[in-house]
Formats: sequence, C-alpha cells, structure tokens
Amino acid sequence: MNSFEITNHFGEYDRAVLDGDQAYEEYFTYLKRALNCLLSSFSVRESDLPLEIEVLKDYCGRFLNTIEAFRMKYAFSDNQSMLIDVTDSSFPNFLEFKRLTDDIFKKHEELKKNPSVESLKKHVLDHLIKNHEDPRTLLKQLSKVHYFDSLNLSKLFMEFTPGKLELISKLNDEYDSRRYFYSWASFDSVTNRPYIYLAVFDNPQIVDDKNVDIKREPNFIDAIKKLTHNTAPLNVIASDLDNAYEAVHPKIIKRIDIGPLFGIYSKDESTFTQMLKQHFTPDDFIITYTTEVIFSVGEKRKRSFLSQGELRQVFYIDESNRESMKRMVSQVDKYLITSHRVVQFLNENHPEVIRELAAPPYIYLS
Repeated sequence: MNSFEITNHFGEYDRAVLDGDQAYEEYFTYLKRALNCLLSSFSVRESDLPLEIEVLKDYCGRFLNTIEAFRMKYAFSDNQSMLIDVTDSSFPNFLEFKRLTDDIFKKHEELKKNPSVESLKKHVLDHLIKNHEDPRTLLKQLSKVHYFDSLNLSKLFMEFTPGKLELISKLNDEYDSRRYFYSWASFDSVTNRPYIYLAVFDNPQIVDDKNVDIKREPNFIDAIKKLTHNTAPLNVIASDLDNAYEAVHPKIIKRIDIGPLFGIYSKDESTFTQMLKQHFTPDDFIITYTTEVIFSVGEKRKRSFLSQGELRQVFYIDESNRESMKRMVSQVDKYLITSHRVVQFLNENHPEVIRELAAPPYIYLS
C-alpha cells in the first residue's frame, strides 16, 4: 500500500491535527507520561514472565524513543501538523512512521549540510549573551540536528522492528530440531497502534537430506514482515508461517496490542472516553493492552494425491470463551492502567470491566 492509498483510507479523526503553539509539546508530555506508566506496570508481572516482560520493556522503551524523536522533529517544523489518531488509539498516525523511515534514509545528507551540535550550541550561547533573547532560528536548527542525530534504528520503534532470534533448546529427535524464540514489532496502519509479537517454533535442521537451519535463511525476516504487516487474525498468521517454511513449526505465537490510550485527546464514543469526559479531569487517563495467544496442540499431515504430504500444526481455539472464539485464538487477556479514582468509579459503575481483566488494574500515582 503506497502513501496515497494509506492517506485515503484514514478518516478525519484518524489523522487529526492539533491547534495552538504549545499543543504538540503538551501532547508529547501526555503520551510519554502514559507510556512510562505502562512500562512501570510491567514490573508487577516480571517474576511470572521474565522473558516476555524483558521484550515488552525493550519495545516500549523504543516506542518512547520514537515519540521523543517526533517531539524534536516537530519542534523545528514551521508546519506543526503531525497526524494523530484520536479514535481508539491516541497515538501518532501510521504515516508518521512511514515518514520516519524516509528521514532515516536522509539522515547522513541532512547532518552533512548542517553545523554540528557543539557548533550550534556555541552560536546559541553567543546570541543569548549578545542579544538577551532566544535565537529562534538557531534553536530550530539545533532541534533539527538533534532529531536526525537521534535516528538510530537499533533504538527506535519503526513500522516494522525486527528482534533477535534466540536458541532456547536442542530437541532430541531424528531431525536434530532446535527450538527458537523470536520477537518483533510493528505499527499497524489500520488501528494506528503498536503491536509486539513473540513466537516459539521448532526448526528441524535436516529436511529431505537438506540443511534448513533457519539462522541461515536470508528471507526469514522478510517473511515475518510480510505476514504481520497488518493485524490479521493470529491463527491466520500462525498458519501462514507454518506454510511458508517446511522447516518452521510454530508452537506458540503471542501478540500484544498496546492501547488504546483513552483521555483528553480521545474523540470516540467508547465507554472509557465518555466516562473520562463526564466525570474526570484532563489529568486522568486509561491505557489498556491486550494479549492474544495461539498455540499448537499437535501436528497432522496435509496429504495430497501424489505424495504423503507435509506436516502442519494443529492450533487450539478455545471455543468455550466468547472472546477467544471471536478472535480465533487459544487465549485472550486484557490489562488496564489508570488512576485510583477511575478504578473506584469502575468498581462502582462498571464492575464487568474489572471482571474481564486478567489482573487487577495497575494504579499509577496521580
């Protein structure tokens, strides 16, 4: 999908622009506060799921770095028109992540034609001493250089962010299979929210007398990117990965949907948005995240007319759970972070929201 097509499928509230000189500075402060509360909430679950929480913290830290990069970018921009999705998101629009990728390609060219940070700082100081006023043009240029200098792929959350392929164990079978853990992340172009993926899969080293070590497969990351470029149902992603490589047998895939963030910038009709608008101050917000899991419960051979067929995973769908059935996954868990007064209100007026959570709400300090 090109930028023109992406732009056309967004509605008015998916690509809102803020008004006012300080509007974006206030927005970035709000967003960073909410994301830091989200990061703090992971500590409560750290002892139960250390590897998952380590990955979540890493990608959320990257997301914070990207938000800070956006803040610097729009600090020097004369046209402060960063697009924000104010419906079921409150995060920047996907197009901002596309533009970030473009800026990374321009990084060295931009840094080459601008003075260094040290030189600009000296000019700013000289101007302050001489004129006793802020050198607006110099400060904008300094922000621009800071922005391009901060564009480090290893520290940012991009439209697709690959992770590390880690060996968990070697399995004692005739194929010398190895079990791997892989994580990656993407920013979805439909929901305008960040998604984090974790996968455990088995990789037989020998198939039909060929060495098929996935670590030597140059197209593996590209295949992952292609399979998760949008928020397809998790069982579809798992099956597609299973079909893409004969030597990759997905055992568990987990997807963490970060958001929505409900609060002062929300303009949707959700219960949380209306509740916050009617009963709470602009300082109150609710940030949620949802985890979906699909796991294999065995294998079956996909037979064809001329051959025995290939082994394929059988993925479990919990048909006893309405939400799992709706999403076609093995398990769904919901989490919520908010203030103490919002939790009290939910307990008194919407206890069903609290009952649906996988853990008690995480309460941030107001």
